[in-house]
Amino acid sequence: MIKSMTGYGRGEWQAEGKRVEVEVKSFNHRYLDISPHLPRKLTPLEAQVRNFIKLRVSRGRIDVFVQIDESSLAEQKLELDLSLAKDYHLALKALQEALGIPGEIRLETLANFREIFTRKEVETDPAKEWASLQMALERALDSLEGMRRSEGLILREDFLNRLQGVEQMVQRIEEKAPSTLKACRDRLAERVQELAGGMPVDEVRLAQEVAYLAERSDIAEELVRIRSHLTQFREMLDRSEPVGRKLEFLLQEINREANTIGSKANDAAIAQVTVEIKSELERMREQVQNVE
Repeated sequence: MIKSMTGYGRGEWQAEGKRVEVEVKSFNHRYLDISPHLPRKLTPLEAQVRNFIKLRVSRGRIDVFVQIDESSLAEQKLELDLSLAKDYHLALKALQEALGIPGEIRLETLANFREIFTRKEVETDPAKEWASLQMALERALDSLEGMRRSEGLILREDFLNRLQGVEQMVQRIEEKAPSTLKACRDRLAERVQELAGGMPVDEVRLAQEVAYLAERSDIAEELVRIRSHLTQFREMLDRSEPVGRKLEFLLQEINREANTIGSKANDAAIAQVTVEIKSELERMREQVQNVE
């Protein structure tokens, strides 16, 4: 079943006082373009994120946003800059003596100098970080795929309706083609008689010209190929693997056959139908840009 390239998914993993949240957004793109946005501490895991997504997605621009709940200080420790604290203490004593301020320098006073205290992250285990990130990422991708499949069902229904319309147009051409060819032959014979002005006409030569005209105007092969391409297009809509590029190619081939029919048929009615076919193919081409 075809899938859309556009979608959104969100996943979350929470345990041991830690919460990882992942958002995945996908957009139309000719190839696969993955753009992870990770917290600084998870930057070393960027390659693993890319490779994990490649297993699930084959085409589209993928933006990944990862957030870690920092409300828990389980992975941080408080460090004291004792040397700096001593410097502050000496400076305060010197200031006290210089200004003649009585009293003692209390601990509460030193505690107001926040720079003597720093919070430092404990060195993390990459394997443990990846395990938690992978869980959230997998849930986000499951959610994304669900939306992409739902959008794909809508696209499939639209394609089927448009395919039916194109097939009906092709049938109109098939029904019109024999009479068009006969009309071309009759016009050629009449023109030859007019140019001859009552003089004898070489029937053999006339038959050769009519045969040549019939060969040049025959669109049977093009109609057969269009039918074949339309059948292939319909079958691909139910395949499990990504088929977006193949569908694009088939539309190009159908459009090429329609152009050939329009130029060979030499008939205004058929030319009009081919214009309608090409117009519908253009609408389908725009939709195919959304298919993975």
